[in-house]
Amino acid sequence: MMNTRGCKKRISVLVLVSLLMLTVLSGGCGSAGTAPGDVKVPGKEGSTGNADNAGNADSAGEAAAPEAVEEGLFRAGLVEDIGTLDVHRTTSEYLVPINAFERLFEIRQNDDETTELVPGLAEDYTLSEDGRTYTFTLRGDAFFSDGTPVKASDVAFTFSRMLSLPDSQQTDFADMILGADAVMAHEKDRPEGIKVLDDTHIEITLSEPFAGYIYQVATPSCSILSEKCVREAGDNYGTSPETTIGSGPYMVTEYDSKKGLTLELNPYWKKEQPSVKKAKFQILDPALMDATFREGGLDLLDLDAIHTDTIKTVYKSDEWKDSLVSKGCVETHYLMMNLEARPLDMIQVRKAVQMAINRQKIVEELYGGEASLVDGIFPRGLHGYSEENQGWLQYDPEGAKQILQKIGKDIGSRIELAADSTASMRELNLLNMIRQDLQAVGLEVFIVSYDPDSWMYLRTHGKLMAFCGVWSADYNDPDNFVYTFFGSREKTLRRSGNFAEQDVMDRIGRARTIREDDERMKEYADLERLLIRDKALWVPLFSTNHLFVLGDRVESFVPYWAGWNSIPLKDVVLK
Repeated sequence: MMNTRGCKKRISVLVLVSLLMLTVLSGGCGSAGTAPGDVKVPGKEGSTGNADNAGNADSAGEAAAPEAVEEGLFRAGLVEDIGTLDVHRTTSEYLVPINAFERLFEIRQNDDETTELVPGLAEDYTLSEDGRTYTFTLRGDAFFSDGTPVKASDVAFTFSRMLSLPDSQQTDFADMILGADAVMAHEKDRPEGIKVLDDTHIEITLSEPFAGYIYQVATPSCSILSEKCVREAGDNYGTSPETTIGSGPYMVTEYDSKKGLTLELNPYWKKEQPSVKKAKFQILDPALMDATFREGGLDLLDLDAIHTDTIKTVYKSDEWKDSLVSKGCVETHYLMMNLEARPLDMIQVRKAVQMAINRQKIVEELYGGEASLVDGIFPRGLHGYSEENQGWLQYDPEGAKQILQKIGKDIGSRIELAADSTASMRELNLLNMIRQDLQAVGLEVFIVSYDPDSWMYLRTHGKLMAFCGVWSADYNDPDNFVYTFFGSREKTLRRSGNFAEQDVMDRIGRARTIREDDERMKEYADLERLLIRDKALWVPLFSTNHLFVLGDRVESFVPYWAGWNSIPLKDVVLK
């Protein structure tokens, strides 16, 4: 949201090992409140994970002996500080928003891992005939953890703040509202498309129809804030438990950027009471986290933080294998290719690159088989995933050689795989395996390392020739993938794809407006085939599995639907 997988996801780049590496490689809101009998969840572009840089448990030092555990307490580890409690200022960590806040609608994961949209703060909505105006009816039993009721004015304030906050990371989730530009330009306080009808009814009008909007408001980025709390806290909002008030099943009661955080039940939560009454998340070195879990000091272990050798020898052993929980991540790893860089401006070269990479070998050797191939844009588990668009891309180095031999000397320049100067061994190995595969079919390929600032500058200015990344779903709609990457010239420039066919981008824009769902999904499947199979804009690689291990005190756990690291506490059942 994170590996942080979350999140947002935003384009998670594959970065390259260490600074020692050569630049070019060849080869105040008031008290929380109490209630009678009170006791007091969640990219992307986020990191692809540093598990292979983590130490082994044997070298972690002695883990502290677990203390007596109070009833209803859940304990887990964090590899680093979450950064902020303000959802508008993060794109990578959604632990607090998922658990301490609500959204107008939510995504529920079924037993068969399909998902469906279910009411959240909104119990119902209507949509105008032109597909632009949504009228939401809020439920009457929603309260912030300070005891104040959630009102339509809080919803209006939240979406306005997403646009007006100078350092907002969430403008993408509100900029389609009519009049959003005026708010972002600080000309108005609220978009003209937002109208509060009364305390439980709000009208949101978009600048143009967008059928995926109802799924978009279910993302943690669209968590509803308390206007009263934010205004009273001012610039201090989201810096402490006292300045972070939500209406979710939990509330933050302790937060220390060096130690971790504690969440406890929201005393004003009126819906089904969860099994977990209190949750402590402690910041730990990965090796110490592993050792603490094995000693019984943690109730859940996120294996994204753990060395792959430990996973293989310990957690996939007979002793632990029945305690594993696996969730396929709704993500796509890819190799982006710059259409303005020679020789990747030639479609036949790009198709040869697609054919030359042994993706299954990467999955087996680098991920221990805990990943599945993706042949397009949309991963399995996403609404709109097309099975018909899978299976076409086969590892065919001989076919790639034949294509390149026909092009001959016109290929010209070498291919540069770009990375920044901080990364795990797994990421280094991935880029090296890709380099070796491409060299084996006759391409001249180098890995070029940049410092992070230079890497980002070059990427956002369309200057990287090729790089690896991963995009994890923010919301359960194909638009979150195809429009994000290919919806405009500016979007393709910022990701160094430099795709510039306006007629195709216009078609992607029109797909957002299709009201009939089957028709819209067919159009997205056709666009996926056009962009990746026919035009070869990137090399689709794989989607990984996210593994967790249950401790002795946990009966069951359902990970976040998109596979993020952020733990939805309401989906943890204690024994």
